[in-house]
Amino acid sequence: MSYAVYHLEKGNTSSGGIGNHIDRKIGAEYTYKHADPNLKDLNQSFELNRYCSMPLNEAIKARIEDGYASSSKIRKDAVKYTTHILTGSHEKMKEIEKSPEKFRDWVIENKKFLEQEYGKENIVRFVLHRDEKTPHLHAVTVNLTKDGRLSAKEIIGNKKAMQNRQDRYAQAMQSFGLERGVKNTGIKHEDAKDYYARMKQANDIGNGSEIKAEKNLLGVYKEESIQNLQNALKSQKTALKSKDLEIKKLKEEKILDAEKKTNLLNSNKSLDNAIKNVVVNEHYLKEIKSKLVERMGVKHGNDVRNQFRFVGHSIQQKNNDEIAEMVGRAMEKVGTDKNLSPAELNLLMESKEIRKTLDYLISERERRNDLDQKRGRDKGFRI
Repeated sequence: MSYAVYHLEKGNTSSGGIGNHIDRKIGAEYTYKHADPNLKDLNQSFELNRYCSMPLNEAIKARIEDGYASSSKIRKDAVKYTTHILTGSHEKMKEIEKSPEKFRDWVIENKKFLEQEYGKENIVRFVLHRDEKTPHLHAVTVNLTKDGRLSAKEIIGNKKAMQNRQDRYAQAMQSFGLERGVKNTGIKHEDAKDYYARMKQANDIGNGSEIKAEKNLLGVYKEESIQNLQNALKSQKTALKSKDLEIKKLKEEKILDAEKKTNLLNSNKSLDNAIKNVVVNEHYLKEIKSKLVERMGVKHGNDVRNQFRFVGHSIQQKNNDEIAEMVGRAMEKVGTDKNLSPAELNLLMESKEIRKTLDYLISERERRNDLDQKRGRDKGFRI
């Protein structure tokens, strides 16, 4: 059995990604990585109106500007457009494609269907793709009502309205040997690729073992047999539902793929600028800190050195760590006397004046030790 496949989705994201995919934009090949570049010349873009020749985002904007008649301001989160995929079971579509006349008629019937459902002027894209596995049509419509309001809810409608639309589409496709799929399966709409994956899995489950309803001697179907059929159907539907969850995840990733890459590029640019600013700021901060350190040293270096006026010969008994500790205590005393903050003391500690003080005290200790040793030698003994 061959099925007519019609899938639509509200345009909840920027139209850039889907526009690049539909228009096969050069440089955005990641949005149509399953396409065969050798077959790209078979694709066709149909200009049903002036909007079809514009970049998609401009076409959507222009159509709304021309057709919007409401006095209400358009909300920022309004769903402005809807995307459509129209195709059929793979084998049947390849069969239709073999006949140029029949294939042309299939495209024309799809165009008529969209014009009747959404209005010719609201179709801002109508493109045939033949460079992927199964021939299919992409369309984008703007969600304008007949009285010039923007309302995706009214245009697309509820579940019942969508089922009726699927009925009308299947009826339009009957002459091409494409039939309506099973209603009320509990399975959301999907694109052609996902549809084929789901149908293959369903067929694999069904072909695994042949289950028939058996009758008893009285000609009544056995309860056990009926139960087995029900269980088999339940298992099949569960398997399909599980597949749908995978499909949904993959589809979301696919839809957002282009937008994610755009955001990533923008993020990288922002990060590069931030890093440059950090480098500049770091250099600036180092320069400021260096000036503050120098200023603190000049201002309070003598205050620290004055704390050692009465050190005298006791410096000889101090090692380097003890001398550093003496300087630390002297700085604390200066901090208390001059009411310096911890941050100011840290800056003072890094100053050249403090390093000079340390060097002076250490060299003074060595000088006094040498002097005492010389005096000891003069008295006939060594220390």
